Amino acid sequence: MNRLLILSNQTNDLCELLLRQCPDAVVCPIAHCDADAEAFDSICILGGTEEQPVLLPAALRCAVERARENGKRVFCEFVSSIGSAYSDKPSVTTHHRLVNGGTFADLQKGDILDGHYNEVIPYYFVPKTAEPILTYHDYLCAHDRIEMDDAAFRAGKWALWLFDRNTLVSSFRLCNFNRTRLSPRESWQKVIAAIVEFFCGKPMSVEFPAPVCKHGAQNDLDNAFQKGLRWFFDADMFVDEGKNGVREGFSHLISARDGTQLRADLIRTDCTGETGGAFLLDYLTTGNQKSKAIFQNTQAFCFDYMQIHDGAHRGMVRWSEQAWETCYQDDVARAIIPTLLSCNFGGGTDYFEQATDALRYLVDTTGEDGLRVFRTDCIELNETRRNELKRAGVGTPCAHYNAYYHAALLLAARAGADRSFAEVAKTGLSAIMALYPDTQRETSETEELCRLILPLALLYEYTGEERHRAWLYRVTEDLGRFLHPAGGYAEWDTGYKATCARNDRGECALVANNGDPIVDLLYSNNWLPMGFAYAYMVTGDAFFEQKWQGIAEFLLACQITSDDKRLDGAWTRAMDMDRMENYGVPHDVGWAPCCIESGWTVAEILMGLQFMKIAKIERNQKHES
Repeated sequence: MNRLLILSNQTNDLCELLLRQCPDAVVCPIAHCDADAEAFDSICILGGTEEQPVLLPAALRCAVERARENGKRVFCEFVSSIGSAYSDKPSVTTHHRLVNGGTFADLQKGDILDGHYNEVIPYYFVPKTAEPILTYHDYLCAHDRIEMDDAAFRAGKWALWLFDRNTLVSSFRLCNFNRTRLSPRESWQKVIAAIVEFFCGKPMSVEFPAPVCKHGAQNDLDNAFQKGLRWFFDADMFVDEGKNGVREGFSHLISARDGTQLRADLIRTDCTGETGGAFLLDYLTTGNQKSKAIFQNTQAFCFDYMQIHDGAHRGMVRWSEQAWETCYQDDVARAIIPTLLSCNFGGGTDYFEQATDALRYLVDTTGEDGLRVFRTDCIELNETRRNELKRAGVGTPCAHYNAYYHAALLLAARAGADRSFAEVAKTGLSAIMALYPDTQRETSETEELCRLILPLALLYEYTGEERHRAWLYRVTEDLGRFLHPAGGYAEWDTGYKATCARNDRGECALVANNGDPIVDLLYSNNWLPMGFAYAYMVTGDAFFEQKWQGIAEFLLACQITSDDKRLDGAWTRAMDMDRMENYGVPHDVGWAPCCIESGWTVAEILMGLQFMKIAKIERNQKHES
């Protein structure tokens, strides 16, 4: 007699695991089950693949309830009614995570688990004797463990709970635990193993499926670089090979039903320009003509379509196809830096005039101290507002908003633009460094340091002044305080002055508490390969070559290897450096740990990894001359 009955309409990770654990198990669709549920020792009902919580047909429900009354083990996952309990509509758990109560799986009390973009069912008429195992809580100020008293734990949304001693209920979608990349992976495997043992009556003896995203498989830089370039095609990031822009990437929303990650389809100028930069570096270092054509396509999009060519706002580069009259100088800078790299390092001077027009527009709304406000909008930018912006002390003394703007100014001057651009950058960077290390931080102290290295290297190249060289070394050495043994630089914010996850509900950092082993590849470490490579080119110091080598090796270890071509070759925003797994605090309103940014993350990392080849060529030529 078959001892385990699995009720499921679709195949899923848990069903496949159970069939390997119990080869004689019987699988039946929920709506058309022809098996006698009472003839089995245990019943597993898996509803997490369905659009709505599963409601058992009356005949099947009667058989399940009789089995429960006879003491047989029943597991209900995303089922709308069992025993006396029935549910309301499920609620989304985007910024919630689960806390372990310490009574079930081989986990410590207070361990935190991330269910990603899931749904949880609230139940009515739960017996007073029921016991929660995992409960959902929103905006937890902790990385992977939290102290929580029993009352607070029970007050959360019940996610996994014992209805009685032989009925276990999962109020959220759990059956595709692997496809949906629930993290931390080891913690979830302990939960799944405990569930399997609950209704199979014996410890799990089969292996878990291979993770969807593997890390550490790539250690060859050239292969990693080409793999990263292929991701843009395999993930369908290009619109007509860049002629009509590049998509933003993938959002943090991973479907708990089947593991599909929602693509972020917005066409942004910065993402388009940065992506072109990765292909420019491929052309400059390998001569790949297709990469050259893609770079040219992205340039044409940024300057022919997304730049204003006449009138009061001549030169302004639009932020996106949606925010048509909004201008962020940091985003503009990152969009046009590939153009300026091309002009400086032999890729051609197409669109140099348009790039300088973009910078001239920004300079016109820059304060006397070389700093700009975080953004401008055409509708507000009348003559009065322009004059206000030109005063000192109006801008934001923050590397997040200004440092790459300064880098673009210096690169333009290096390529032959008006030297006044470089003087604006010099003034602005001096204003930031006058406050350093107490600059105005956006996401973290780590980000500020990471963002400063490239512009400070450019500044030292421009002036040759010892104090500017000292700034470059000081920032780099200060950043070293946050170096983790895995090779990345952990998020840190002294005094928690930035938009930390502990106190913000909008765009925010991943760090909950200083000391968390979390690395950010959207706002921080993604800038380092280019910064260190350029610093090496300018100084010739092996110190920066070693810094570049360290971050390059770390990023190769972080690059995703996956059978899913939408993921293979990319980098997500967050990595837990202790686990080397995509995991972090999911409080950010739009860019949580598993998001993938085409420009900010993937393209910037690729540019920095490949630019060291240019840097070494430049150093050799300088040495020979």
